Amino acid sequence: MKLSNPFRLLTVLCFCLFSTGIQAQEEHVITLEVNTAAIENPNVNDFCRFQGQEPEVSNEEYTIEARIGDTVIWRGISTSSPDDVVEIRAINHQGDRGGRDIFGQNQLQGENGQVIGTIVNTTEEGTEYKYMLQFRVYNNGTRRGGTFNIDPRIRVVGQ
Repeated sequence: MKLSNPFRLLTVLCFCLFSTGIQAQEEHVITLEVNTAAIENPNVNDFCRFQGQEPEVSNEEYTIEARIGDTVIWRGISTSSPDDVVEIRAINHQGDRGGRDIFGQNQLQGENGQVIGTIVNTTEEGTEYKYMLQFRVYNNGTRRGGTFNIDPRIRVVGQ
């Protein structure tokens, strides 16, 4: 009889570990590709797009899907020169629904040229959130233009 209790405990422990692994959080890396040699305001969309973005989809309509608990990382790269820098500065919630956004704050600040956020608030499945991504460009060591903005979307999908 003494062996059955450890076996039962081991079975329950394995079940718990397996079931939590089914709903594991994901990490979504969103890479903004920028022509750092030519970008200028106000025609930002002519000089940048997201990695994997379909040609017929505009930057404003580009939508990523993520779940509650997932981490989203925004990074930038130059398509002009490996020495140029695209520095993601901030992600700002642009919601028209009011209330809190899905990251628990209206603005996420960049660190080391990227922005990281974890989806913390529950939402209805399929709900889309609009964000303004702010970035700076350094071409040949010199900052080009001011701060550039584009506003993609995030859709929160079911658990």
